[in-house]
Amino acid sequence: MDIEDALRGITIIPAKNLGVDDRVGSIEKGKDADLVLWSGHPFEFLSQPIWTMIDGKMAYYQE
Repeated sequence: MDIEDALRGITIIPAKNLGVDDRVGSIEKGKDADLVLWSGHPFEFLSQPIWTMIDGKMAYYQE
C-alpha cells in the first residue's frame, strides 16, 4: 500500500463509510477544521504532534 492510500484509509474513506464526509475527512472550504501538524511525516515512528486544531480552535500546542 502506498502512502496516499494509507492516508485515505485514515481520513476520507472512514468519513465516507460513516456518512460524515460532508464535514470531515478532507481539507475543504466549509468542512470542520480538525487538523494536526506533525514534527515530521505523520507515518514516521518518531513524528510527534506539534499542534492539534478541533473545529477551528487550538486544542493542543507543544511548547
